[in-house]
Amino acid sequence: MNKTWTCAGLLLLLACPLFANTGTKLESTVNNKVNAAVATNKDAITKNLRVDFAISESFYDSKMDQDNGPFDADIACKAYALDAHWLILSGTCMRYDEEGDIREPGDHEYMERHGRTFRKHYNHAENDNVMLMWTATSDYNAPFVNVLGTTSPNQLFTLSANHTIKINTARHARDAVRTRKLKTGSVSGKYFKLDEGWTDLSGTATDPLFVISPKGNEFLAGYNNGYIGYALQMTFDDIFHTFDGRTSDEWFSLTKEDLNFIKKTVQEKRPQDWARIRTRLFFNTTDKPFFSK
Repeated sequence: MNKTWTCAGLLLLLACPLFANTGTKLESTVNNKVNAAVATNKDAITKNLRVDFAISESFYDSKMDQDNGPFDADIACKAYALDAHWLILSGTCMRYDEEGDIREPGDHEYMERHGRTFRKHYNHAENDNVMLMWTATSDYNAPFVNVLGTTSPNQLFTLSANHTIKINTARHARDAVRTRKLKTGSVSGKYFKLDEGWTDLSGTATDPLFVISPKGNEFLAGYNNGYIGYALQMTFDDIFHTFDGRTSDEWFSLTKEDLNFIKKTVQEKRPQDWARIRTRLFFNTTDKPFFSK
């Protein structure tokens, strides 16, 4: 009887390392599958597209007590492919300074803006931070961008310890990818700044900020906070002016609300695309997608 229990105990001791190793291997297998779900999208930051918008605006002339317009204008914004049927743009693309002048100082100083309408139709939806556009045809190719939302820009500082921060800026009318560093002490709400030395250039409206993981995966994490300036075609002289992305040293980070906005829009407009797009949406970490289903 004693010999039997001795043998049984021996077998149990021998089996324990086996079970422990099995658990370790299982955990490793699960982690590998999770990491494999983050598809490599190297060089996605360089694959920006240009989207042109034709818009109209009307004004109320307080001096003459009459409506004027509508007047037309063309603008363009930087976009990235989120999926074969989807583009993502900065929410600042269609933003304008309601209290500012869109033309040269002094022109039409009594004009009050009535609002903006599209002359060229797009399927689009927007919130404060991002704009989405979708099409029934498969127009866009990989590499598709990943989107990273964070609780605050402070999380970007945390990630920058082992991730690289890059921007794609349109300064001087040429797109260029630049490696940058976040400016310590610059966070205010969702806004932050970059360290800018003598040779660094501030970004312009709709310029994106990317977080690059140690594995080389690229995550759209924020945008420049600049405005797009443009001239409405009011007089003959206006044909010589179009639009420009105004510079700003301020940036904003994307949030969990933006991820939920993307989810809601995709599921309402093209639910068949959600299974793919959800694998490209991340929150606070670049290790695994935020949405499980």
